[in-house]
Amino acid sequence: MFKYIDFSSRHDCGYDGLKLLQCILLAYTLKGYASLRDLEDLCKFDIRFQFIMDGLTPSFMAFQRFIANNLRMPLEDLFVEFNRYFEAHDDIHTDILYIDGTKFEANANKMTFVWMRSTKKYRQKRWVKIMERINAFNAYCQKEEVPVKLSVLKEFSFEYLVEIVDTIKGLMNQRKIESKHGKGQRKHPLQRFKEGFEEDADKILKYSIYYRLADGRNSFSKTDPSATFMHMKYDYYNHTNVFKPGYNVQMGSSDRYIRHIYVSSDANDLNTYIPFMEGYNMAYGDYPTKTPADAGYGSYDNYSYCKEHHIELFMKYNTYRKEQEKATDKNRFKSYQMKPNERGEIICPAGHTFTFIKETTDKKGRYERKTKHYQNEHCQDCPLKAKCTKAKKGRTLKITEKLIEYQEEVKTNLATDEGKELMTQRSVQAEGIFGEIKQDYQYDRFRRRGETGVKLELLLVSIGHNLRRYHTNKFPKKKQCEA
Repeated sequence: MFKYIDFSSRHDCGYDGLKLLQCILLAYTLKGYASLRDLEDLCKFDIRFQFIMDGLTPSFMAFQRFIANNLRMPLEDLFVEFNRYFEAHDDIHTDILYIDGTKFEANANKMTFVWMRSTKKYRQKRWVKIMERINAFNAYCQKEEVPVKLSVLKEFSFEYLVEIVDTIKGLMNQRKIESKHGKGQRKHPLQRFKEGFEEDADKILKYSIYYRLADGRNSFSKTDPSATFMHMKYDYYNHTNVFKPGYNVQMGSSDRYIRHIYVSSDANDLNTYIPFMEGYNMAYGDYPTKTPADAGYGSYDNYSYCKEHHIELFMKYNTYRKEQEKATDKNRFKSYQMKPNERGEIICPAGHTFTFIKETTDKKGRYERKTKHYQNEHCQDCPLKAKCTKAKKGRTLKITEKLIEYQEEVKTNLATDEGKELMTQRSVQAEGIFGEIKQDYQYDRFRRRGETGVKLELLLVSIGHNLRRYHTNKFPKKKQCEA
């Protein structure tokens, strides 16, 4: 531990940092999650913690200072070091990494949401008002023979509004116009223009800050800007399916040990797989050979990433379950039922062949993706058109041959006995860990704010879980003797 944590910076009169760390880890092992007040009470009333601290009773602020000043930065390295110890002293198959994601509620106040779609609408309406105010100000200046004319801009500019306010202030000083406030005080038109532009500048600045905090997301919370509004299973707002602020937590486990975690503000699991695996590689220096995961992770980029790093494909895709069903009158018109045959032809349920139109290359993702576009030219007089498509020019399809190859490999792998066992174990291990943390220890809401604080808290919870798992494996409960 001394390799990762510098205990020398603590004062002579302070508590022993190593003992504080032992108390924190023991508390998280016993309770699943321990608040600062819990740590203080345990040191006062629990004989195990009294033994560790030699009878000393540190306050909750002593633990807070230790976590913030000494433990925040090296905790991830400490988590990896614990896992290496467990790997050396227990039977852990690190070549298999079961991956699953869940949503934890953020420590954000109610009704603090900011929706970027509304923000965009309000900003555009505000800018229209600003342009109208500029035109009104120019008309006033022309009428009163004031030698000022403002330009009308099409782009949002907070700096330009500040310049306008300064210009009006200069005019008021030149004409010795005093600002008036309160009832019965008649404001000068220049003062009204100045206050209006000041309000506009405040609004535009607020919207600019919102865009910077959102960073491409659709929403965020004012009290925890790193949190995104996501669907949760329980809603205390009005007991409907309204969003709540939260984080998307990805967790990889091997033999029920948590090996790696990744905290994201993205509600979709699809975009978290590659950053998750990059973090795993940085921590351990290699990649697992198998990463069983549910259909939320199956995509072209994720499959290509697995191929690049020699990871076998055991991740389902979104239509995997539906493709296992028999073709019926309801699903035979779905696009996943119309794939190229051995001759490369795509035939619709009516027996007509699709015509190749063009091939496009998509470079938006991590890997270049080539897509072929097909169109059926026999839809106009087809009796099944009403069930098949609403397009006026005929049914169209987009086919990515490389993605179909990946999906066929996934189906082949999952159909084997090994694939079935891996998916069963994924449900037991990966989802079981979340069930233990959320249900058994009632930890489904973060106490800290910001991605840094949330990750620190989650790392402590993960270390506590792994310590419990190691203790359970090494010291199993003895069966009671039958009478």
